[in-house]
Amino acid sequence: MSKNKKINEKTYEEKCNEQNSEISNNLKEKKYIITAYQTGDVLMSCGDYNNMIHGKRFYAVVSLDEIPDYIKKMQQPFWVHPSLTNETQKNRKFVKTIPYEEKKWGIYRDIVIEPLSEELEESYLDGVKKGFFKTWRKMSAKGHV
Repeated sequence: MSKNKKINEKTYEEKCNEQNSEISNNLKEKKYIITAYQTGDVLMSCGDYNNMIHGKRFYAVVSLDEIPDYIKKMQQPFWVHPSLTNETQKNRKFVKTIPYEEKKWGIYRDIVIEPLSEELEESYLDGVKKGFFKTWRKMSAKGHV
């Protein structure tokens, strides 16, 4: 019986490691495309159009791990300055010297997450054909979700 228990423990550990590895891979695999919409932030710029970024749309290929970063950017404004580069952004002393009046403020107005991988695209289209999303919209509208 103890030999059987050791086999089961080993199998249990192997299965746990396999499961954790699969989850980690799923979180890191870049299977989604995000369309992000940036706009000037009225609050941080005090409504001054000159202190707002110009609106723009861009795309990014992302993993499930990266999606929360984009959602967070919808909740917190950001600022840019023409003199900032990737290197100077890391230099806190330099960043602190930039006057508030020179900062251009923005916020992510919206993000759209869509499947990029062929597997997810097929699953999405199959759900459309079978009425999956239509059913969930109806249930949501009636307050069942």
